[in-house]
Amino acid sequence: MKTAISIENPVYEEAESAARQMGLSRSKLYTLAVKEYVENHNPEIMTERLNRIYGKQGAAIDEDIMRSQYDLLSGEGW
Repeated sequence: MKTAISIENPVYEEAESAARQMGLSRSKLYTLAVKEYVENHNPEIMTERLNRIYGKQGAAIDEDIMRSQYDLLSGEGW
């Protein structure tokens, strides 16, 4: 798909330099950048990633850590 967008000059110049250094076309660089941005800012994708990570391990708190936290907080007035 072709599209026309406006980009601030400093950003454009940095993108051009980055594309040259990476051996990418301008279109490929922008495609990769937008894809990465969307993946890292989409709440549904982030939730799925976190579920995948935390789904592999138990959520139990180490007994020593739990005891230490309790000892630290037991004197606090809630």
